[in-house]
Amino acid sequence: MDAEYEKICLYCEHAAPSYDSERMLCELRGVVSSGHKCKKFIYDPLKRVPRVPKKPAHDEMPQI
Repeated sequence: MDAEYEKICLYCEHAAPSYDSERMLCELRGVVSSGHKCKKFIYDPLKRVPRVPKKPAHDEMPQI
């Protein structure tokens, strides 16, 4: 596994988003904050939002 992510409920397999963006619905703990940490954390790669790659500057574009 990659260690680039934080072990918080936002990326956990047991948690689901709620109506409030700051809260998560955890199968094990109930309603918790999205930054909550517990020992039952299981990373879910589908919940991670990938970084948007930087676009190269116009000068760096190859000429066709």
